[in-house]
Amino acid sequence: MKEFFVTYQSQLIAAIISFVVALLTSLLSHFLGNFKLRYTEKLKITSNLSKMKYEGIEKIRKEIRVLLQYEDLGITDESSLISENVGKKNYTPSCCYSYEELNSILIILNDLYGEYGHCLSHTTVIYLVCFRNLLMEYNLKCRRAGFTDQELRWVSVPLYEEIQSWYKKIDKELISSMNKPSMRYFAHSGLKYSILLKIYGIRFEKSFLYKYINDKNSFLNEMIHMKNKRIDQQIINI
Repeated sequence: MKEFFVTYQSQLIAAIISFVVALLTSLLSHFLGNFKLRYTEKLKITSNLSKMKYEGIEKIRKEIRVLLQYEDLGITDESSLISENVGKKNYTPSCCYSYEELNSILIILNDLYGEYGHCLSHTTVIYLVCFRNLLMEYNLKCRRAGFTDQELRWVSVPLYEEIQSWYKKIDKELISSMNKPSMRYFAHSGLKYSILLKIYGIRFEKSFLYKYINDKNSFLNEMIHMKNKRIDQQIINI
């Protein structure tokens, strides 16, 4: 046996080396193949998710462009003009032209959040949701005050520039989300989201829209006070 090993030592070593090399090559090819497959699948998934997010954000941007639209009450409601409003800019947001329009934008904002919220960053969602909530509060306050569609248009005139400003802020956040494609989905919960919600909540309380709804000296609340006063007077006269 010893003589056999000595005689064929070089051939045995060469055979062992060939076997080891072949084994390592097969294993390496197997692992590289799996890695390449996983990498290709990951790229495919990333591409699909990025496409879905892009399409979703584009749809949101398209739907909320209504916030840029306005109605000139000097034309559409000329018969209701008082002398103080003649010759002045009387622009009211199109989304506040009637309760039907106001409800429509609220439904749009709610549906967009429900469908695409998971694609958006925390900040983008906070802007979208807080604006929807403020607009909903405005809608309810005007309804409870008993404003007609025509009164709603006039009381919304001070919101013309404010709503355009909100649109620009939301659109800026949406563009920022588009410029940062990723595989991540967002649950919009947890400690980080709660902290951001409180921080931005404090900021939004300083906005004109928030103050217009809640400040007792705002034009909106003065109009509500005057309307209630007239109603009380009518009741007394009866």
